[in-house]
Amino acid sequence: MDNASVSKGVFVHKGAYKIGNKKTKFEQPDYINEPWHLTYKETWDGIQNAMEDVRLSMFQEILNNLESFVSKVKDKPIEQLDEIQAAIVLAGVNVSDHKEMFQRIVSKLEVKTKHIAVLWSRDSNNIKDITEKSIYQLINNGEDEDTHIKKNQCHMRALKAWHQEHCDQNDPLIIILTDFESIPASVLHDFILILSAYANSMKFILIFGVATTLFAIHRSLTYDVTSKLNVQVFQTKKQIDVLSDVLENTVFDTNIPFKLTGRAFQLLTDIFLFYDFSVQNFFLSYKICMIQHFYANNVNSLCCQPHKIENRISSLTDEDLNEIKKLPSIEKHIQQLTKKGNKDELLENSKFKEILIQVLNNFHQYMHRFLLILRCLHDFVSTLPNAPMGKQLREFYTTVVYLNNLKESQEYKECLQLLTFLSKQELLSKLNSLIAIIASSKDSDMIKVKKDLQSFEKRIDESSLEVAEKPVDIVSTGERLSRLQLKEKLLKMSKTHSKSPYKIAQQDLIDYLDQKIFSVYLVNPNYIPGNEIFCFNDGNLAKQHIRGSLRSAIHTGLNNPQVYLNCGCCKLENDDAIPSTLPDLSIIYKLHLESRKLINMYDWLQAFLIIVDPTSSAKEQRDVDPKLQARFAQAVAELEFLGFIKSSRKKTDHVKRLT
Repeated sequence: MDNASVSKGVFVHKGAYKIGNKKTKFEQPDYINEPWHLTYKETWDGIQNAMEDVRLSMFQEILNNLESFVSKVKDKPIEQLDEIQAAIVLAGVNVSDHKEMFQRIVSKLEVKTKHIAVLWSRDSNNIKDITEKSIYQLINNGEDEDTHIKKNQCHMRALKAWHQEHCDQNDPLIIILTDFESIPASVLHDFILILSAYANSMKFILIFGVATTLFAIHRSLTYDVTSKLNVQVFQTKKQIDVLSDVLENTVFDTNIPFKLTGRAFQLLTDIFLFYDFSVQNFFLSYKICMIQHFYANNVNSLCCQPHKIENRISSLTDEDLNEIKKLPSIEKHIQQLTKKGNKDELLENSKFKEILIQVLNNFHQYMHRFLLILRCLHDFVSTLPNAPMGKQLREFYTTVVYLNNLKESQEYKECLQLLTFLSKQELLSKLNSLIAIIASSKDSDMIKVKKDLQSFEKRIDESSLEVAEKPVDIVSTGERLSRLQLKEKLLKMSKTHSKSPYKIAQQDLIDYLDQKIFSVYLVNPNYIPGNEIFCFNDGNLAKQHIRGSLRSAIHTGLNNPQVYLNCGCCKLENDDAIPSTLPDLSIIYKLHLESRKLINMYDWLQAFLIIVDPTSSAKEQRDVDPKLQARFAQAVAELEFLGFIKSSRKKTDHVKRLT
């Protein structure tokens, strides 16, 4: 020990490494600079800004009302408050949006007080949990870390002592119960009675998030509890109005070139209206449709604003141009142009680029006019009795993008008939609204339409309602008519009876709108050249990713992995083919489909080896490569985990199929 060297000792050194702080290098994907991805990102950024505007409008009113409510409670002395101040927020059933709403409420109210507790149903299983977690958040949300306490020390006496020492008596303590209906009534009952016992020394504010109606409050709480509360009710914006705002900022906004049409549009609106009323889910579904539209397709990089079209076209390769030439609407447009010129000359890249620029600019012009006239149609007929075409703009949009011809719609024909029954004042009012909508456009065609409507307005305003009666003497004609002939003549005369100048002007206006406006500009986008670049209407493809069946998706993924992996190595020549490039799990799954109820594990392994190792002889392999055997065992275990097979009690070397 005398010769022991200190240099050979072992000393503890506290290093800088901490578990979980390991930095991993993230490599950017290969497609990050591809034209389609840059266009997708640019378009999605614009939609996100629109989404933020919608969310702000959704919550702005209720946030301001709650802030005003808390301010009044804070300014009022505690001696004047005989009850616990409570706010009921009728948040609706859009549960997926509730979290974001309450986050914004907390951010808004933090200006008034830092002591806010947010409790979800999972935090409120019993009175102990709800008390501890609310007190823990109220105390530990403060800026002073010295006052923080442990959760097992959280009780009402500790809260009272902390409040007396560190808070002003008029500082409110806000407790937000986000999902009122999911909290047991007995827990709420006891919790409110406990808070009321301390209400004379601490100023509590309760905020209840109610998804249904006020009846839920009276159903859950008895009179002895509700008598302790001073309740005010706040209601969020209606879901129908929210959807209108969402569509107004996305599909109906000309600044966003990407458009949903046909079945895809109807699918997203149906999910919103009949399933969740969630704005967040709508935007996620909208994003999925955009990904399907843009992914790995540089042709759709032309889905941009008009001033960027020429630069985007110049960056396309010859292969991309050939893909554009194969688009059905472009191909049909070229065929129409060949009547005026040589087809080979038109398909030359230089000439074709000029045609393409014109086609894309025409589509932007068409979409601007389409949305403008659609608003005119909505404003003109949405207030008719029974609203045959609906009351919302989205209903009109769905009808137009679904039908081959608007005139084929029975609801549209019914609207035109109902317009003939409008009074003079009603028709003039609607006509003024149309002129105001069209006046916002600087398009030359729309300016001409505006002038025509103004002339109709002047004519209708000056027209008289009186009918010049012309007496007709049927008998004096001297004809001898049979009963049938007399009936036909009377019917003919009834159709040619005199009309007032107003009725004539009214009918001329309706015919003008029908034949020169609505039928001309409200054409289904699928018939416009270049619509494949801007519009996504594949509802079945969107439904697979948004509302797909789990069992069906698993079968599709295992039977044909190329559907989800989008790789060339997994492409199948036919559904029964089993190439060696497929994932092991997919190979095992396809082999198990060829078996009966009981599968022999040894035969299964031999079939697997023949596929994954085709270089070996086709004979039976007894000395199996351990790596291949391990891959087989792992794939079988994964298949059992997915629920397609299970071990058999009858034969130990067999497994049983469950499908």
